[in-house]
Amino acid sequence: MNLSFKDLRFIIEAIEHQINAYQERLQVIEDVDEDEAADLGNDIKFLELLHADMKKSLEHNTGRENIAYEQALSEALEETFAEWETSEAMTAEEACKRLRVISDQALE
Repeated sequence: MNLSFKDLRFIIEAIEHQINAYQERLQVIEDVDEDEAADLGNDIKFLELLHADMKKSLEHNTGRENIAYEQALSEALEETFAEWETSEAMTAEEACKRLRVISDQALE
């Protein structure tokens, strides 16, 4: 299977979310249900290993510099598009300039 940068980031974020959900559940049931707590503990360990492997794969395939740049660019673009609906229409030249600024900010 060949996953893109975005695919890997999405999977990593989903794993992080699931780990957090399991940890929250574990805190609630830790003293009540030892069997479920043990199962959750095992699942958390598995997900943490999977998370580390996915991050390593992402770093190996894209390089650390690219990861930081792609993540910063993605966040900047999401912020820009969130504001897009309330902004005035842009010409193609204005859009290119804005993308250039966003890309430069991501490199910082």
